[in-house]
Amino acid sequence: MVYRLRNTVQHYDWGSSAALTDLYGYENPHREPMAEVWLGAHPKAPSRILAESGEVPLDEYISGNPERALGMAAGADSDSAADAAASLPFLFKILCAAKPLSIQAHPTREQARAGYAAEQDARIDPSDPRRTYRDANHKPELICAIEPFWGLRGFRPVDDIRDEFTTVEFNKADPHLTLPEAQGDLASFFRQQLELPEASRRELIASAVSLAGGRWHGRPLDRLPEPGDPLARYFWVLRIADQYPGDVGVLAPLVLNVFSLRPGEATFQPAGVLHAYLSGVGAELMANSDNVLRGGMTVKHIDVAELMRVGRFRSEPPEILTGVDGQDGGEGACRVVSYPTPFSEFEFSRIFPDGPCRASGGSPQILFCHRGEVHVRAAAPDRLMLQPGEAVFVDAADEVIEITGDDGTEVFRARVPV
Repeated sequence: MVYRLRNTVQHYDWGSSAALTDLYGYENPHREPMAEVWLGAHPKAPSRILAESGEVPLDEYISGNPERALGMAAGADSDSAADAAASLPFLFKILCAAKPLSIQAHPTREQARAGYAAEQDARIDPSDPRRTYRDANHKPELICAIEPFWGLRGFRPVDDIRDEFTTVEFNKADPHLTLPEAQGDLASFFRQQLELPEASRRELIASAVSLAGGRWHGRPLDRLPEPGDPLARYFWVLRIADQYPGDVGVLAPLVLNVFSLRPGEATFQPAGVLHAYLSGVGAELMANSDNVLRGGMTVKHIDVAELMRVGRFRSEPPEILTGVDGQDGGEGACRVVSYPTPFSEFEFSRIFPDGPCRASGGSPQILFCHRGEVHVRAAAPDRLMLQPGEAVFVDAADEVIEITGDDGTEVFRARVPV
C-alpha cells in the first residue's frame, strides 16, 4: 500500500524562515525558523500515515505490520529479528540551514549502544540537556543539495593547518596551541581548542578574524561565496564569528575542510567524522537516530571526553557525489539518479518521471515530491497525487510502484537498499 504522510517540522533556531515556504508552500505566518522536515518513524517525531482508520503514527503502523511494512530488507544489518521488526532503519529530512549547525560527530553502532546503556543506568532523563545518547543506534548520513550548500567535513592536511596558525596574525600573540606536526597530533590539537581558557580562546578568535578579514578584504559579506571558491574558508570564519561570537567554532574553517555542493551534488559522513553544515537546503538521509556529539557553534551540551573518544582525527577531504544516472523498475522503468554510499540502512535517489514509469519496490521507502505534480500507485487501484513538499510511505510488500509525472517532475526517494 501507499500511504500519504503528515510530517513534523522542527523549529530549531538555525533554520530558515523562508526556504520551505518558497520551495514547497509551507505556511509560516509568524516567520518562525523552520529547520527540518522529519519523514520517518523516529519516536521523537514520527510521521503519521493517513489510513482508512484515521491518522496513525508511522512507528505504530510498522510495529503492528512489520512483515508488510518492512519486509526482509529492513534489519539486514541488525542483530536479531526483533531489531528487524522494530522500526524503519532510516530517517529522511529536508534540512534548511540559515546559519551554521554545531560542529559534530556521530558514534558507531557499538559506541551508541554502550553510551545509551550507560546513560540509562545513570538515570539521566532523556530530556536532560546533559544527555548525549538519545537512542542506541548509529547515525551515518548523506546530504544532497537542493540549493547551493556549504559545510565543514574532516580535517585539512596538517601542513595547511600549520600554515594558517603560523601567519603574522597569530604570531602577534601567544598562539596558546601546540600545532600538529603529523596526523597523530590532530586529536590533541583539537582537544586543546575545546579546553582553552576563555581569555586564550578570545585571543585566538581575534587572530582568526584578523587573518580572515585580510584575506577576504573587499569581498562581499552579505551574500555567500560562489560554490568552489578556494578562499571561502575566510568568509566562513567571519560569518561564524558574527553569528557565534566567542565560540571556538570560529577556528573551525581553518582546521576542517570547507566544502560546497551545487544542486544535485551530495556527500556523506561515516561515524566519527567531524562535520558541520553551514548554509543551504538539502535532502538529508541517515540511519534512524538522533545521537549527536557536539564540539562547537552551539549552546548545547559539549561532552569533550566522549567526542574525543568517538571522533575520527585524521586529514580526509569530502567525497563529492554527482549521482549515477540509470533506470530502475524493469520494463518502462523510471529514470533514476542514485547516490551510492557504504551504508546498509538507506539509499537515496532522485526520480524523474516523464509520463508514466515504473520504480522497483520490495523495500520500505518514502517518496517526496520535490518539483511538479506526481501520481503514485502500488497494489491498490487508486492513485495518490502529490504536490511539491508532500510525501508517501510505500510498504515493502509492494513489488512495483507506478509513478506518473510531466517533464520537469522530480521525486526524492529514500529506501532500504534492495
